[in-house]
Amino acid sequence: MKKVLVITGSPRKGDSYRLTKMIEERVKERGAVDFKYIFLKDLNLEHCRGCLTCMKKSEEFCPIKDDALMLRDELLGADGVIFVSPVYVHQITALLKNFFDRFAYFMHRPSFHERCALIVSTTELSGLNETMKYLEFPVRCWGFNLIGTIGAIVDPFMEEGKYREGVLKEIRTVAGKFYDALHSRERPRPSLHDVQFFNKIKTKIVLHREKLPYDFQFWKEKGWLQANYFYDTPINPLFRILGPLPVRIIKLVMRIRFGREIYMKLMGTSETGEI
Repeated sequence: MKKVLVITGSPRKGDSYRLTKMIEERVKERGAVDFKYIFLKDLNLEHCRGCLTCMKKSEEFCPIKDDALMLRDELLGADGVIFVSPVYVHQITALLKNFFDRFAYFMHRPSFHERCALIVSTTELSGLNETMKYLEFPVRCWGFNLIGTIGAIVDPFMEEGKYREGVLKEIRTVAGKFYDALHSRERPRPSLHDVQFFNKIKTKIVLHREKLPYDFQFWKEKGWLQANYFYDTPINPLFRILGPLPVRIIKLVMRIRFGREIYMKLMGTSETGEI
């Protein structure tokens, strides 16, 4: 049976929890799927100390001894993950932000290309788009196949009418797509954003190969240093051209802003500036 892990950053079982349960019901209408809810408020998950040990030596050597490794194993053992957060000051909750901070190494070492994800959020009035847009960034960069986002403004959603019907229809549609993705081995073709992220993070991994050796070794073992993307898939020819463009722009800006000597030192390369 496929396993879905729900990571919720709400400090209570409120509107975002109820919305997620509605999604669960629609998914299970399609077939048997196991849902497991993890409430971050109930875990011992301390704040990241910024020591970079997880990127230098691996997360196993993190000096903080809490529930992080257990939570990592739950994430890696799931077929799909639903990330849930109500809107707090036009952003995700502190609980969920701390979660992403503690697992920052997944930005450097994406590990979820075989898994799908959903994003769920609720608000009393505003901040929904900002919150879901932020969530999309780490979720996609971790490698998840992001199937969709479900958001609701609570008060009109609780009333019968056009708005509620629209959200319910969206839930049915996205739940169906999520169920199909859970049972599919097909990997999505990368977007321009995906290809550009690959090129940017590869540049970072190579530049910091001495500072963050575990990240570099991970990429080397995966074969990503010589690849065009994280997995073998057709890439839009235009994306192959535009994919490296942000890296080239960043290098040019660095050279102009810092000067040639500092730029070359940062690059750790020959005078050509090539990695």
